[in-house]
Amino acid sequence: MRKFLAIFITLLFIGFNQTIAAKTEPIPLQPLIDQTKPGAILNLPPGEYIGGTVVNKPIHIKGNDQVVILSSNKGPVLQVNADQVILENLSIIDQRSASDETVYIAGDHNELKQLNIETNGIGIQLFEANHNKLHHIHVTGNKKVSLAQRGNGIDLWDSDNNTIHSSQIADVQDGIYLEKSRKNEIYDNIVTHSRYGYHLMFTNKTNLSRNESYYNISGMMVMGTSGTIVKHNQLKHNLKSVQSLGLLLFDVEDAQVSHNVISNNKVGLFIESAHQNNITLNELKQNFIGVQFLKSTENNVTENAFLANVIQGQAERSSDNHTESNFWGDHVGLDTDGDGFSNLSYQVDPFYLTLTKEYPPFQIYFQAPGMQFLEQLFHAPTDQWLSDGSPLMENPIQSDTKAKTYSFYVLCFSIILFIFSTTIIYMGAKRR
Repeated sequence: MRKFLAIFITLLFIGFNQTIAAKTEPIPLQPLIDQTKPGAILNLPPGEYIGGTVVNKPIHIKGNDQVVILSSNKGPVLQVNADQVILENLSIIDQRSASDETVYIAGDHNELKQLNIETNGIGIQLFEANHNKLHHIHVTGNKKVSLAQRGNGIDLWDSDNNTIHSSQIADVQDGIYLEKSRKNEIYDNIVTHSRYGYHLMFTNKTNLSRNESYYNISGMMVMGTSGTIVKHNQLKHNLKSVQSLGLLLFDVEDAQVSHNVISNNKVGLFIESAHQNNITLNELKQNFIGVQFLKSTENNVTENAFLANVIQGQAERSSDNHTESNFWGDHVGLDTDGDGFSNLSYQVDPFYLTLTKEYPPFQIYFQAPGMQFLEQLFHAPTDQWLSDGSPLMENPIQSDTKAKTYSFYVLCFSIILFIFSTTIIYMGAKRR
């Protein structure tokens, strides 16, 4: 009897395990979507689901930390053709070896939030999709393949009035790419270990604010745009190529570039074929070249801080720019009237840059005493010099920070004084 019970329990246990295993097999997601009524919430229980699905009605697909949607052999993992769809708290793994879009959005007024996407292609693509909100999204590409074989993290094509914020993207081709799109808001995102952090092509009135771009080939590439706003971004350590840039303005008009920190790049700010842009209150430090102009005119470059760049600046075929009232860390100024501006102009002679461009082997003499001696004897063509007629005596970025700190302390002191005074008055009235 004991042997019989032991065998029976063993067989029952094996059968139970087989049942559990059967329940953990991936579940097709499309039938669940088809069964969900418009406007309803599809709450996905923990488990794995097979994608390759199309959403053609306004529904809310909601998962949790244990919901994973896997790719199939056909199309995007999730394709949204409807308006007012919400995708929330989903992990999406696109295992196709040569995938295109993992998530494809072709509708308006949709919301994507708390998505974790691993992809070999484009993480999310918006195609002729407007007024969508994307936030708190993680996109990770395949770092085992070359940059040319990867897709973009978030890709917008002919899509207007979208918002992308509070997201992190790594190991893709371009972190956030926009083409032929208008009035999009891109803020509070971080892109690392990719080709370009943020890439704009033929866009109008794009707002890039408070984003970060680290360890990419280039931080931000703004090309063929009008009315772009680039403010309060951190563009650092973009050094993976000899052509790495912090920020490129190419064929750009009417841009507002201010309050950015651009440091430790090959070229901090490169302005090429760009006209009538306002560039102010940026901090460019510890780049190989601080700012470089090429065939650019009528740009206002004022109140910026250039600190510890190997070559502070260069201007080639770009004589008609307003480069005034900047702070240059290596300038020895003289302020005779106390107005905060130096009476001595500041001029940058990019002799080393000009020489090594013509004769690359001379790069081995960087900062050698002989090179410094040659710089005293010879000069680059004057049309490549960058000149500031009235340099600032103090760093405007540092002064702004000090002013804010002082205002904060004054506010705190005022509040404490108000509370203290109120307490004394209250205690005096209570005693009476």
